[in-house]
Amino acid sequence: MKKMVVLLWISLSSVAFAQSKNFEGFGLAIDYSLNAIADQSTPGGSEISNSGIPSITADYFKAISEQWLVGAYGTYDLVTTDTTGTDPDAHNPIEIGGKLGFALNEKLMAYAKLGYSASKYSSPGFYQWLHGSSYGIGAEYLLTKHLFTRFEVSQQSYKTIYWSDGSSDKVWINSYGVSLGWKF
Repeated sequence: MKKMVVLLWISLSSVAFAQSKNFEGFGLAIDYSLNAIADQSTPGGSEISNSGIPSITADYFKAISEQWLVGAYGTYDLVTTDTTGTDPDAHNPIEIGGKLGFALNEKLMAYAKLGYSASKYSSPGFYQWLHGSSYGIGAEYLLTKHLFTRFEVSQQSYKTIYWSDGSSDKVWINSYGVSLGWKF
């Protein structure tokens, strides 16, 4: 009986480990996010604008146990996050960071991410780089061995920037995105 339990545990462990192995490797995805951009200006007030942003994400996952994976990612937005059309410098924000994934089964993985974001931001006559943390949760579903789709909810929380005239801006971007990608 003891041998049967050990053999069953070993066989189930290898099947479960196969779950996380399905998500291992390099992935490249085209993303589309609906963004709610909040800008709190001092002096002034708050402004919220919405936009749809296409981007490209490259990521890599490595299985560390039967169901857990660790990974790294980088995202490059293909357009501006400035939806008002008044900021000619706010182009192509970037985001890099790490992910922790949990394989729910052989086709579905949930994950959390924590990273760093950067984007140019300008005010009449001068500009600065916005920097700040980013975090989110998501799920990745394997359509085939290589083709996957993903849904993600995330936030970029930029540090307050101070302008030479004494004013300041604090920017948050809440994103709700879908992706279609390829695992190599």
